[in-house]
Amino acid sequence: MSVRDDLNPDRSIWHFIALEVLRLRKLSGLTGQALANSIGCHRSYVSRVENASIHLSIKYAVELDRIWRPVIPFARLVRWAEASDDGDWFTGLTWHEARATRHRMWEALLIPGLFQTEDYARAALSTGMVDDVEKAVKTRLARQDAVFGQPTPPHMTAILSWVVLVQPVGSDDVMREQINHLLAVTELPNVNLRVLERNARSHVGLDGSFQVMTVDDRDVAFADAPVRGRLVTDPGDVQKYAVMYDRVSDTAEGIGSTRAILEKALETYR
Repeated sequence: MSVRDDLNPDRSIWHFIALEVLRLRKLSGLTGQALANSIGCHRSYVSRVENASIHLSIKYAVELDRIWRPVIPFARLVRWAEASDDGDWFTGLTWHEARATRHRMWEALLIPGLFQTEDYARAALSTGMVDDVEKAVKTRLARQDAVFGQPTPPHMTAILSWVVLVQPVGSDDVMREQINHLLAVTELPNVNLRVLERNARSHVGLDGSFQVMTVDDRDVAFADAPVRGRLVTDPGDVQKYAVMYDRVSDTAEGIGSTRAILEKALETYR
């Protein structure tokens, strides 16, 4: 069974877009390479769009509309898909994560997935979050590789609530390894890690964890939630998340205090 056999246009607008691109390409007698040449992208991009492993961007949707002039423009379909919540949020999240040049993260309850150790991820996912824990762990580690394995890693700023350091996830050994990993992360030139201490009291970040990613000079946001999150692409809504991040950032401890806070937290798991 191919990846395309799993696509369901009745469930997902993105799946409909993928199959429609494939249908019109074949109807036009174009190879994947020929279509890629026509719209100015790589052959692999066409293949991944047709498999729905990535989402068609507005930029290339406009190019497809120019070539094919479909009854329902691809640009309109993409905007509909971006505004909807059809359960296919994870594809969009991982695609944007891997291509973002800037990440801004606020985490209220857990270490951010991109900074989790394998054992911490396994302990968190084993609480009943997923059906296949090992598969989910591999997926999480692959997400990390896609971000940190780039020739030019993105600039990342992350603010953690003090809660994530005092809430044990797994054994004390798991927590020690995780906090030591965070200490190593603070040494990376592209990462700015800060902690929002207990004395911050009430703040806008209490509403939940989220992140803002910059991709191709455009910001998108992701709001975390039980079962599944929500990818936010509307510029007005994304701006609200960016403002919330700034408000949380204004309250967090300075960069210089981070290591001392992490080292103090590490002592509690000895």
